[in-house]
Amino acid sequence: MKYQDENSVEDRELWELDSRPVDVIAIGSQVVYGTVGLSASVPTLEARGLKVAALPTAVLSNLPHYPSVHGLDTPSSWMEGALADLVELGIASEASTVYTGYFSSPQQVSAVAAWLKDLVIQRPGLRVIVDPTLGDYDVGAYTDPAVATALRDELVPLATGLVPNLFELQHLTGGAIDRSQDVESIAAAARTLLGPRGQWVVATGLDSRVPASGTRGEDLVITRDRMASVGYERLDISVKGTGDVMAASIVAGLHEGRDILDAVAAAGALVRQRLRARS
Repeated sequence: MKYQDENSVEDRELWELDSRPVDVIAIGSQVVYGTVGLSASVPTLEARGLKVAALPTAVLSNLPHYPSVHGLDTPSSWMEGALADLVELGIASEASTVYTGYFSSPQQVSAVAAWLKDLVIQRPGLRVIVDPTLGDYDVGAYTDPAVATALRDELVPLATGLVPNLFELQHLTGGAIDRSQDVESIAAAARTLLGPRGQWVVATGLDSRVPASGTRGEDLVITRDRMASVGYERLDISVKGTGDVMAASIVAGLHEGRDILDAVAAAGALVRQRLRARS
């Protein structure tokens, strides 16, 4: 891998309106209209002062929930070239986080994983955050089932942290858990996903374990030897993109020096603040 040299820095200062070093390389879907994928996460990161290089895995006109939608998946060969260009430009050597979301094919996952394997050898302190965007219980799976397998086998082992909802966690662990299980069982299953670089899993959107409470939810912060619950008020709103804002806000919190538990609590508070603001 080639890393940043003086010429690439000078070229960027010459050509770019904003030539600050990149903090986050974000990989995921993008919509022309809407607040999901990169269209949700990039503004969240930038609002916290972070410079983002965004690589789209798919481009859609809007959410597929609308009557009409047009989409285009990014070829994995193009992604390989774009990732190589980020190395050539020195972006890969300066970003402190690679953050991934939606993938439309297992070939895309393989392209990113192959690129990251070399990168983390050269940069062992690189933070890799995987938001395994596979679906949810209300809508089911919305990507190729082979993506879950590719994530589990190729990308998850390179991750520092994972931010799945319970549906996604169930698919990544091969159905080892379900919604009825206790948090200890969920945490045990989540820990099986912690690879050599893995530090934590944040399982989001669980039903509260408070008896007879339908108005509370919780996020579980799971490390190799600890588990903590972050409770919150559940809002009766069906908007999409909250998971993208949540994961991006966790990334921002870690950049600000928060520990993972504090970053999750702050991210959840931001999501609910934005939800309340729209009503």
